[in-house]
Amino acid sequence: MVTHYNRLSSKLLTYTMLILIGVSIPIYYVSASLHLIPTDLCQKHMLYVVPHAFILYGLYRLTYDKAIGKYLISAYLFIIEFTSLWFIPSSNAGFLVLVYVTLSLIYLNLRVTLLASLYGLIVLSIHHSLNAYFNLNSVSAIVLYTIFGMCCLTCISICIIGKRFFADLHRSERVALDNESRYRHIFDLAPEANLVHRGDQVLFVNQAGLAMFGASRMEDVIGLNVSSFILPQYQPLLAHRLTLLKEGKKLERTELQIYNYHGEAMDVEVNSILLHFNGQPAILTSIRDITQVKKSRDWMSYMTYHDLLTDLPNRNCLVKRLEKEIQSAEEGMSGLAVMLIDLDRFKMINDTFGHAAGDLLLKSFAQRLRTLLPNYGFVARLDGDEFVALLPHATNRDAEQLIAKLMDELIYPFHTDGLEIIITASVGLAMYPKDGRSAELLIKHADMAMYSAKEQGISHYVRYDDQMSEESSRKLRLEHDLRRALDQRELHLVYQRKENIQTGQLIGLESLLRWNHPKLGMVSPAEFIPLAEETGLIIPIGEWVVRSVCEQINAWQQLGLTVPPVAINLSVRQFKQDDLAERLAQILKENGIAPGHIELEITESVASSNNEEELIRKLHEIKRLGVLISLDDFGTGYSSFSCLRKFPIDTLKIDKSFMKDIAQKQEDMAIVSAIIGMAHSLQLQVLAEGVESGAQLELLKQHHCDAVQGYFHGYPAPPEEMAGLLAIAQEAKDNSRVS
Repeated sequence: MVTHYNRLSSKLLTYTMLILIGVSIPIYYVSASLHLIPTDLCQKHMLYVVPHAFILYGLYRLTYDKAIGKYLISAYLFIIEFTSLWFIPSSNAGFLVLVYVTLSLIYLNLRVTLLASLYGLIVLSIHHSLNAYFNLNSVSAIVLYTIFGMCCLTCISICIIGKRFFADLHRSERVALDNESRYRHIFDLAPEANLVHRGDQVLFVNQAGLAMFGASRMEDVIGLNVSSFILPQYQPLLAHRLTLLKEGKKLERTELQIYNYHGEAMDVEVNSILLHFNGQPAILTSIRDITQVKKSRDWMSYMTYHDLLTDLPNRNCLVKRLEKEIQSAEEGMSGLAVMLIDLDRFKMINDTFGHAAGDLLLKSFAQRLRTLLPNYGFVARLDGDEFVALLPHATNRDAEQLIAKLMDELIYPFHTDGLEIIITASVGLAMYPKDGRSAELLIKHADMAMYSAKEQGISHYVRYDDQMSEESSRKLRLEHDLRRALDQRELHLVYQRKENIQTGQLIGLESLLRWNHPKLGMVSPAEFIPLAEETGLIIPIGEWVVRSVCEQINAWQQLGLTVPPVAINLSVRQFKQDDLAERLAQILKENGIAPGHIELEITESVASSNNEEELIRKLHEIKRLGVLISLDDFGTGYSSFSCLRKFPIDTLKIDKSFMKDIAQKQEDMAIVSAIIGMAHSLQLQVLAEGVESGAQLELLKQHHCDAVQGYFHGYPAPPEEMAGLLAIAQEAKDNSRVS
């Protein structure tokens, strides 16, 4: 590889030859005209020296990049110097120095320079001795040799310094070439497509660019127009960016679309900078394929505003759309209906048929709901089995007609995975502007109306009214106050007696929880017990009830009273505690109460809300303690009659709802009689709740019911009053024994 200095020295020699020829001709012409040099001498010089100079130049051009050329030319120069100076007068002896300096500058080689110095000394000595033109005295000779020696030292210094200079230059050049090679390598292997173009014409492209445009060779892309890859709608944007770039303005990355090698549009992110390519200004454009990134980004955006299961808009999208519809309704002075729809007993379907069937049902319901709405309507999945439908420009009548249409449509079953499922829905309706002027308030009020509809049973629709807000506020207040009710001693227990239906003897008590609110007065258990269940407060409250009952039994026994078994109601949440039996045993032990004095009542809701095997295991753990177990509210739930055979229960309590009309309706009495007969066949005691009249009592006696409980025999009483009743019952029992 030809180095930078070799190229420079070649040029230097060329220019030197031209200068020598250009200067020599007028010098010799003037010398000949003034007869300083004989004419024949000039002719000999021109005929002899000049051809040798051209031969020297040609020889150098052929051998300047080879090591042997340095010595070959040096030897040839010695011949030229010797022969030339033989004919040149002493006044022109500087020609020797000129040739020597030229040689040193051309090669910058120390050995060549020292050799040339030796040549010069030999030539000067020979000519001084033999040449007739050298008539120098001693002083002139000393001056001549001194000047020549200084010239040699100067050339040697030039050689050394110049060699170092060009060595550094060569090193820098080498580093620059290495860097350029490295940068080209990085550029070529970059994962992003990089195009170098001047104007609209492609000059260079890396491997990623070739792959992006489907080319196998760079020649297939070089020379093409950049705009030919860009979709037409983005070409003005590209031209504008290039104009800004040429004006020296910094560009930010932008997104556009280009054609790939299949001719398909692909999303890319591009940016451009100015650079020099092959010594001329050009533009480097970096192109990054963001097709998958944009798809992922669009998918994330879609997921932000849509429900993945039903493909309906979600809560986020609902709020945005509702706010837009509210603004439109306000500007158009029109109404807007917000309907919150909740599927009835969906949890039971999930538990019975599995979550896969439940998901299919939700998808089918969403599709059916979407088809019921007009084109300008909007439906979203709020959460779980709750949906919201918006009906813009609607009156209350329009909304009611749509709800009626939905109720009628739900008569037809859904077919999911080979199953035929019929489901109903509860709907709450809120109207803009009467029921709220904001998205949040309309959804909240529609939700309140929906819960009110659920309280009325399945497949109901309720329109929101202001009283619901009052009830909701009361519920929130009760929830807040219930949290401190235990600490403030606002909760207390009362006890209701259970009697043997044949003898009228007291055979048991049931503890009932009461809440005396400091401001609201007595709060119904039907109101605060579900609230305690919902908030989880039933766990600490339930444990307090168990402890209080045990402490009260202990207190009665300290008075010498005989205490029958006292029943305690257990909630669903309490029964889900894994250590329920251990907690109960610990409380009994702490209060010194025999397990037979406690009877735990579980409802059918407890039986149907737990895994059957787990429920049976827990019941047997409790039974092993010696605690009695009864099944409360029998006949109102969905538990199988087979559970009576599997569960270790002692007493079956018939729900009070059957007592109301047994004297008038033979059907109710038939159900009660069947329950009594079935329970007796399983060796279970039967107790009827809610007995309030003598007629009811007489019918139960006729059908051999074992025990009764209700207002006919007495209202729930506080512990102090119940102590007197226990004393009377004990005295009556003692008297009956004596008699």
